[in-house]
Amino acid sequence: MAISLEQIVTGMNGGPEAIMQNFNNVKNELERMNGSIVDIPKEQFTALNGTTVDANNSKGYIFKFNNFAIVSLRTYIAVNMRGWTNREAVSIPKSYFNGYSKFEMFGDHRRYGFDSDGAQFDLDFKIDKGILNFYTRGNEWNNKGAALQLAGILYN
Repeated sequence: MAISLEQIVTGMNGGPEAIMQNFNNVKNELERMNGSIVDIPKEQFTALNGTTVDANNSKGYIFKFNNFAIVSLRTYIAVNMRGWTNREAVSIPKSYFNGYSKFEMFGDHRRYGFDSDGAQFDLDFKIDKGILNFYTRGNEWNNKGAALQLAGILYN
C-alpha cells in the first residue's frame, strides 16, 4: 500500500485541486482495501476417513482483500488413530479458496488435546484440496476429541 500525495504549501497555485486529488487518492486506497467476509457454515465441514465432526462446533470465515485473504477455521473432531499417524480429517469445499494458491498458518502447527494425558497433534491445511490434515504424533487416539482451530493467510 503506497499512496502518493502531493505536497501542498500556502499560496500554492492549484492548491484546492491538489487537496482534492490527495483526498481522492486516500479515498481510492481505502476503497481498494475494503474487503469482504465469506462465512463458511457448519454444514460445509465434512468428516473424512473415519473422523467424526461435531457440526455444531464448526465454523469458518474468510476475510478477503485485493491480493490476499485471512482465513479462520474451527471444528471439533473425535478420532480413533494409532500414534504417529497422518490423516485427512475434515474437508471444506475448495471453491471457498478459489483465487489463492498458497496458505501460511499463523502460529505453530502443534496442538494439544483436552484430556488429562495432554496428547499432542499436528494440524495442517491443504489449500489445494480444502482439507484439514490431522497427525497424531506419539499418542494413541481412542475416540479422543480435539479442537482443530487455525488461522492463516491465503495468497498467490
